[in-house]
Amino acid sequence: MHDTVSRVTRLLDMAGEELTSAQQAVADCMRNSALTSAEICRLQKLDLATQTVASAATVLKNLMSLSPIGITDTLNVASLAKGVTLSEVVQVLKGEDGSGQSMGTGEMDLF
Repeated sequence: MHDTVSRVTRLLDMAGEELTSAQQAVADCMRNSALTSAEICRLQKLDLATQTVASAATVLKNLMSLSPIGITDTLNVASLAKGVTLSEVVQVLKGEDGSGQSMGTGEMDLF
């Protein structure tokens, strides 16, 4: 199981790097452009996807750091969520449905 989780973590890390690269390309392209509200919302989704991939990779790394003795049928969510920045990911770990929430359209730091 450890090897499989490690491979999935590497895939998520690679996807996260690609998403970060895509964000940088978008930032470079939009330096001299004004964005509409709809475009900003779409860019927020790219940022959210990037953060979600990074958070999922962090959860898997935290899972792999647990000793086999510490692994039971119920895992400590706080241990798994250490370093995770998205509350929606933590909610999913807790078994709560975070799918109904979406990122607001307030201020954001574009990449």
